[in-house]
Amino acid sequence: MTDISHTPVSAPPLLRVRDLVCGYGPIGVLEQVSIDVHERQIVTVLGGNGAGKSTLLKAISGLLPATAGQIEFAGQDIANLGATQIVDRGLLHVAEGRRLFRTQSVMANLDLGLYGAKLGRAEERRRLDEVLTMFPMLAERPNIAAGALSGGQQQMLAIAQALLRTPRLLMLDEPSLGLAPIIVDQVMDVITRLRAQGCAIVLVEQLVERALEVADKAYVLQNGRIIGSGTPAEIHGSDLIKHAYLGV
Repeated sequence: MTDISHTPVSAPPLLRVRDLVCGYGPIGVLEQVSIDVHERQIVTVLGGNGAGKSTLLKAISGLLPATAGQIEFAGQDIANLGATQIVDRGLLHVAEGRRLFRTQSVMANLDLGLYGAKLGRAEERRRLDEVLTMFPMLAERPNIAAGALSGGQQQMLAIAQALLRTPRLLMLDEPSLGLAPIIVDQVMDVITRLRAQGCAIVLVEQLVERALEVADKAYVLQNGRIIGSGTPAEIHGSDLIKHAYLGV
């Protein structure tokens, strides 16, 4: 792997992944993948289709068991924890495709986002009010079925559902998929606002330029391996994107 970053970060990372090996049964996908994500940082993972980006997020969030390697979050080993335990520690994963309960209302989906959180009613209400303030379009449609929302509104609902658990780190898999450019702008604005509020972000995004506009650091993944990393400016000044997407 080529690390072209010249900006050292002294604080220990919030998320530390080292030499991760992972796949689906006998099919290997990730080989010796290592990434760091620090507090209040947006880290984007770039790469072509089949590079292993979604597999990486699934392994970190406990949806897919790792074959080898280390995954630490807030200084604690989470490699062998279940997905629910990882959520409880403050690491949330919004999967590709906006996995909502489409026949249920907006409010029902938000209530389900708090399932198992073991909060008092006052704290639940406070969190609901907070996300509805951030996403006013949801507050205007509380009784509409999630499946009747536009693609952009569904994406906002999926993010809001995760934010109800007050994550320290939020992983977003292809949040712009299928969205109009103006809605992509809104999604990217939400991501930068979350960073300003103290939430770290791991962003897997098909729109390379948009991802680099908001990111603090980027990793480039090809055929299950990290082939380079650096700041957006450093990535722009290298041939890593050509290697990852064109095989040049």
